[in-house]
Amino acid sequence: MATRRYKLSVGEGEFSVTEEVGSAVNSDTVEVTVELAATAVNITGGQRQILKAEVLDCLKKIQNHITKGNWPPA
Repeated sequence: MATRRYKLSVGEGEFSVTEEVGSAVNSDTVEVTVELAATAVNITGGQRQILKAEVLDCLKKIQNHITKGNWPPA
């Protein structure tokens, strides 16, 4: 089964979205994974958990990436 994964780290711009192909992890058509570990975001002097606003910002950037790109992705 062909799939497309879109990845983006906190603080990266829309043009830093990474696309990957591979097998589906679950059975849903569209899935979103958010890493909630306390080490998910690197900051000066350590790490912290991702904020809700950062998740929503990343999703908007991924949405823009998909909107502006070719469909279906090659």
